[in-house]
Amino acid sequence: MQHTALGDQPHATPHETIAISRRGSADLIEGTRREWLATTGSGDYAIGTTALLATRRYHGLLVGAMRAPIGRRMLVPFIDETVTIGRQEYALASRRWSDGSVEPDGHRSILGFALEGGIPAWTFELGSTRLEKRIIMLRDERAVVVLWTLAEGSEPITLDARVFVEHRGQHQLDPDASWVPSVSVHLESGVHARIELPANRFAADPTTLHVAAEGATLTPAASWWRRHALSEERARGYDAQGSACHALTASFTLAPGETRAIIIGLSPKISETTCDPNTLLAHERARRSALLERADLIGAESELISLCLAADHFIVRRARKDGSEGRSIIAGFPWFEDWGRDAMLALPGLLLRTGRADDAQLVLSTFLDHLSDGLLPNRFPDETSEPEYHSADAPLLAIVSAVRTFECSADRAWFASIWPQLITIIDAYAAGTHHGISIDSDGLVHAGDLGLQLTWMDAKVGENVVTPRRGKPIELSALWLDALHGLLRAVELGHTATADELDRIKARAASATRSMGRFWNPQTNCFFDVLDGPEGDDASVRPNQLFALAPSWQSIIDAEWTAKALAKVAKELATPLAVRTLTPLTSGYRGRYEGDQRSRDNAYHNGTAWPFLAGIRLKAEYLHDAQRGRHLARIMLADLSGQLRDGGIGSVSEVCDGDAPHDSRGCPMQAWSVGCLLDALCVALNRGGAEKESNS
Repeated sequence: MQHTALGDQPHATPHETIAISRRGSADLIEGTRREWLATTGSGDYAIGTTALLATRRYHGLLVGAMRAPIGRRMLVPFIDETVTIGRQEYALASRRWSDGSVEPDGHRSILGFALEGGIPAWTFELGSTRLEKRIIMLRDERAVVVLWTLAEGSEPITLDARVFVEHRGQHQLDPDASWVPSVSVHLESGVHARIELPANRFAADPTTLHVAAEGATLTPAASWWRRHALSEERARGYDAQGSACHALTASFTLAPGETRAIIIGLSPKISETTCDPNTLLAHERARRSALLERADLIGAESELISLCLAADHFIVRRARKDGSEGRSIIAGFPWFEDWGRDAMLALPGLLLRTGRADDAQLVLSTFLDHLSDGLLPNRFPDETSEPEYHSADAPLLAIVSAVRTFECSADRAWFASIWPQLITIIDAYAAGTHHGISIDSDGLVHAGDLGLQLTWMDAKVGENVVTPRRGKPIELSALWLDALHGLLRAVELGHTATADELDRIKARAASATRSMGRFWNPQTNCFFDVLDGPEGDDASVRPNQLFALAPSWQSIIDAEWTAKALAKVAKELATPLAVRTLTPLTSGYRGRYEGDQRSRDNAYHNGTAWPFLAGIRLKAEYLHDAQRGRHLARIMLADLSGQLRDGGIGSVSEVCDGDAPHDSRGCPMQAWSVGCLLDALCVALNRGGAEKESNS
């Protein structure tokens, strides 16, 4: 009998499904370079490879946020399943050991992988039997659900699911862990268990996992499996051996057509949650359909649908300073926290283009709660609760995103509530604030502090800032003008400002506008990257000029200069779905982002290409020539179709190589990559919720 992969089955909606072939999912090379993601919306996540073989320290079924949305710990790294059909046993899981061997080798039975409307799913071929596996996450219970369906078979099967646990910070490995979990099984109201993970040197306090597995037999266990190898960690120059403890086995019997599930999570509510797998799956599918309806993307291009579904992963709950409900944006999965710069750049695409202006308001209000001397938090570190302040662009990006949110929501009361904070940012820059951030006499933004990286080009090796860019980086002055014009736009939309506020805003905008021409460099036919630096003006051909070419409201660059600069970017910096950080015609160019951290950091902004910049480039092209922009958007959609099936499945990676074939690198799912591309494509193709709201 010939079988087909999950994506070809009638229960999946074809335009919402990304199907990966048997080779792309089961092969140990192809299947481990493709990764899937599931999230709860509180910072908890599950991530792994399509081959179900862990290659990173972050790969697991439940990484829980102890101080949501950060403070994340690896709790459930994997479940190893064995299926018994008659007298034959089949493994579904795969594990690589320190000697290079792979045992068990369940990848050999994978027939295909599919992302069904964002839900990871596998088909296993076990002789003449076909078994399907899906992973979803429950948002309120902050739990992972693994579902198995006996899709095709002539007799019932037995499935033994061995649940493994760890208890460590997500960035750490603990190959010599010796603690023992405490497991208790409760049968009073269904089949439930608790797994107590004790405090240890990598987890300061205990964690309780709640388990539900209706129709299963639960058997406690306590044995460590040690020294499994993590190949991607080794390739990145890190320690690369892990261990995990077998804590519990759930044994099921599945009849043909039947689905069984196990739920493992952080909330005691799991004991009250329905364990009916079909109900759980239907609810998650309905939630995802509602996201598409809200975004007004039903029937849109499949690539835009995928980006809309991917956008939801990055939106997380974060309590505001007063304890009320707030929101934030995780910069990337699996290892980034919520960063101010990334959040503000990604917000228009992730939330406004998807019809979620209410969530956008909460994100902005949450970050503005932490405004300090005109600066916005650059990040909330996983290790502590104290925000870091060393970003010269995040506050300006916040103003731009706030005004765009006001355009979409028309919520005057909300905008009035944050207006004083936005004015505080403007006044702080004008007066001068920390790290040398100030407005110079020519009206342009100056920033620079020895040993600190203040722009998005923030790589640092030890005490050495790789691209310090001290002086007047072009994107800071472009964002300063965009923020000022945004505040004037808000007044046009009905916000009431004082006469003094308006006068200050107009005067500062006029001063900066008069000086922007200083950035033009006729020798390179594009713009200087930095003016008035310690060594003079920096003529490096870099993509930061795109911020000046893609304003949200008022053009600040001569049309002839814009055309020449865009041509320069297209010729020397653009790759199929990203933009290089430095022209290859420069001696310092590094075209591959690989090796240990020092090697990667030195390439990070010296040739490595970034997909989020492709979104800004597309907007610039569209604003300069709408027909040309629409044509470029169609080309990018075709390139995006391939990207969504490689690296982070259904999402867009942080970076890719500047050199062909431009392999995906870095964080496999990145917020501003998804957000900036979704925003720009919706602009050029006239799609998405923000257009509908702003025109109503």
